[in-house]
Amino acid sequence: MIMKEWLTVKSASGLDIFEFHRSELVGLAYRITGSRTEAEDIVQETFLKWMHADQSSIVSVRAWLMKVATRLSLDYLKSAKVKRMSYVGPWLPEPFITDEQTPANELEMDESISMALLVLLEQLSPAERASFILHDLFQYRFDEIGDILERTESSCRKLASRARAKIGRDTLEPTQDKAEHIQMLSTFSDAVKKGDMTELVALLKDDATFHSDGGGKAAASRKVLHGSDVIAKFFLKVVRPDWLSKKASEMTISATWFNGAPGMIVRQAGQPITAFNFELEAGVIKIIHALRNPDKLRLFGAR
Repeated sequence: MIMKEWLTVKSASGLDIFEFHRSELVGLAYRITGSRTEAEDIVQETFLKWMHADQSSIVSVRAWLMKVATRLSLDYLKSAKVKRMSYVGPWLPEPFITDEQTPANELEMDESISMALLVLLEQLSPAERASFILHDLFQYRFDEIGDILERTESSCRKLASRARAKIGRDTLEPTQDKAEHIQMLSTFSDAVKKGDMTELVALLKDDATFHSDGGGKAAASRKVLHGSDVIAKFFLKVVRPDWLSKKASEMTISATWFNGAPGMIVRQAGQPITAFNFELEAGVIKIIHALRNPDKLRLFGAR
């Protein structure tokens, strides 16, 4: 959705103009890089370039800022892809945490920033990823994308089409029901605590997948688990003993919200040790993402 550019160089300071666009720039950079930390750095660098630019000669502020942020994001992504190839175990994006001051009843599900979508986007080349994100998520025209990527309009159209084919999504899936999602988190955690194998299997799709990101810095499955039986057994044999251990008195499991969906976070003595995020389909769990890497969990903060 294109923002109305009511702020101009003549009516506001360069800082005010930039701040008007900041949240959109962070969202763009995060979707391209999969890193909230890097997205913030990219936006800061975009700001510095903006403050040193001849602002009076810029026709469309939004277009200029988005172009700079996209190119900086792609520069990062090209180097990050090499590092991710040697990542220990499944890689998951850093969590995009919603402002905790916002009441839960005011939050809306957002598939465009979901863990599931961002993991799928890892299959794409940087140019495919940028074309898909700019066109399908930010409603940019292909001629505008061509200007950003320095490619032809036709080339960008093909890049976006190829991206959709690779990730298997012509459009973003319909928004999931928030109340159903929240209830599922509670039902699933209760089933784990009870050790109810039958109930756990029933809550999972037959072909469900479990992605656990420890990054070699925390205990986690080093491969993606497939199938309801396999995943249920993992939770009962590996996760449940931790939840019921002697240290359980120091452990809390609470609801949180990240990557556009309800989730739950497990803390040990106030420190985050696991953050879970589910994707549902037809009322059951299709995908479970579990963040275990302490470098990513630090974004949740201690309590």
